[in-house]
Amino acid sequence: MTTTPSLRPGVVQSAVQFLTHPSVRDQPQDKQLAFLFKKGVTPSEAAHAYRAVIASSKQSSEQSSHILNQARAPRGTKVGMTVRDRKHEANESEGKEESSQGVLSTIGRALGSLFVSEEEEEEPEPVGSLSLLELSQFNGIMHERLLVSLELKIYDVTKRWDLYGPGKKYNVFVGNDATYAFATMSTDKASMNIFDKQLGEEQKEILGEWRVKYQKSYKVVGSLDRQGSAKEAKGTKNTEVLPRSKRIDRSVSGSTS
Repeated sequence: MTTTPSLRPGVVQSAVQFLTHPSVRDQPQDKQLAFLFKKGVTPSEAAHAYRAVIASSKQSSEQSSHILNQARAPRGTKVGMTVRDRKHEANESEGKEESSQGVLSTIGRALGSLFVSEEEEEEPEPVGSLSLLELSQFNGIMHERLLVSLELKIYDVTKRWDLYGPGKKYNVFVGNDATYAFATMSTDKASMNIFDKQLGEEQKEILGEWRVKYQKSYKVVGSLDRQGSAKEAKGTKNTEVLPRSKRIDRSVSGSTS
């Protein structure tokens, strides 16, 4: 029995900070979501972040209305404030704004520990040895992590949610051993979890390109249990000749890092 991953309050809060940042808030929503998903924010967490932003926006609107009404009052209504006091308050406010802009000069700084640079990314948690059935749970729905097996090595591709997340172009590989699919440039589900097909020289060369790319771009977090998977594996249909719509475009296959 599987359970829906619980929300991570810290991640939601960081996502809210990202969405409300001046350089981000007016960007198209699809770009905002692509960045959040790339950094491992789940759809549920993103939805909660958007709700929080909307609620905060309504509250800010009410406060702005109140401030505007005060601003319309005749000058000098603030008792006890001299010209010197007002000048000091204005300078202090300007200083705080400049300081804030300095601290939040980049999106990375605004997001804190969630949206760190590639060099500072946390190591994904190892999963050990998994059978195909266990691996299939890591598909972004039953489990928030995205795992792909290549030559029996399990890679964590969660950071590229924009490519491997549910409904995305390469999601078909997630939760599966994609060795044969990569070698044959196939996105057909029947090409997943096939271990005993002989590969031609060209297919071996293509597989080698994917191997190098995965080793360079993603972390190995476990291994596929071949013995346990042999009983579970299905789909032995030969898929070397595939409709064009089911083939991977080699010209864009390099964009999966």
